[in-house]
Amino acid sequence: MLPQRIVHRIPFGIAPLALIALALALPAHADATKPQTAWVDVSVSTLWSSPDAPRPMDRPALTNPVHMRQWLDSMSSKQKSWLSSHNATQTQVLYGHKVYVLKRQGDWVKIAVPGQMTPKNPLGYPGWVPAVQITRAPEYAALKKSHAFAVVDAAPTVWLYNGKKLADTYLRISFNTRLPVLAQTDKAIKVATPDDGPKWLAADSVSVYKSFADIPAPTAADLIKTGKMFMGLPYLWGGRSGFAYDCSGFTGSIYQGHGILIPRDASAQAAWNQGQRISGDQLQPGTLMFYARDHGKGHVHHVGMYIGHDRMMEAYNSATPVRTTKARFGEEYWGARRVLP
Repeated sequence: MLPQRIVHRIPFGIAPLALIALALALPAHADATKPQTAWVDVSVSTLWSSPDAPRPMDRPALTNPVHMRQWLDSMSSKQKSWLSSHNATQTQVLYGHKVYVLKRQGDWVKIAVPGQMTPKNPLGYPGWVPAVQITRAPEYAALKKSHAFAVVDAAPTVWLYNGKKLADTYLRISFNTRLPVLAQTDKAIKVATPDDGPKWLAADSVSVYKSFADIPAPTAADLIKTGKMFMGLPYLWGGRSGFAYDCSGFTGSIYQGHGILIPRDASAQAAWNQGQRISGDQLQPGTLMFYARDHGKGHVHHVGMYIGHDRMMEAYNSATPVRTTKARFGEEYWGARRVLP
């Protein structure tokens, strides 16, 4: 089982195996029907296809804390493309989010991310993360069940602070991060963290809700306004945070920020039976546009969001920041799916 606390704030670099052994003691083949719950203890945890997938240059993404901007800035577009051509990264999960622990291999654990729907695993999107990036945190788990939460929604990333004066920075966290609310003033909100006690957020950087279902239903204009916050961010294969996105991470995060969960990958979003497939002449702002191989009839590999006036927004590829561009209806166009009523 996971201990009450995983060794916290490991200095930059891979944690020694001796510390990992103390941090995690999960059987190599856990019972997937009774998965153990844990919580993400870094601003963004990247899920990898295997423990052997990361390169030496990926080290900033493997520690606690992670160094997302350092990692992204260190890679050329070719080095970012390597992640997709080798299918090295799978998805990302944000600070304080619940995960299910499926398996252990050395200083890595395989997890599933609830809320990121996929045909790969009914529990949620699967992948491997360093063990130092998750914690059991039973007290935090109880607060998640009983308290309202603050969700970051005013910027791609914001600071979490050590005190209510909002002067001493602790951790930069992503859009869509949700943390239990302990107290609040006009300017600051006190929140629980998985493994390091109470911290503070600027009140104007978040919204507070009693439950996910209380997030107001969005209009297309709401979705587009949120998407515009991310223009110019880097592309990252598997990216699903306000630091960098891939195509379906971008569209899925926009919808999730407004209380609507859609599948994680573009192919699953296209196949999702809760969205209405529509023809090109029925496009409305907020509609998801899909692109497939084999002249638009094969595997769906890309998604963008239509924003009106023959324009779309998308996270396109490793050489291109998140952008708005002319809506494409070329040979790879698969069709569109409307999620909003």
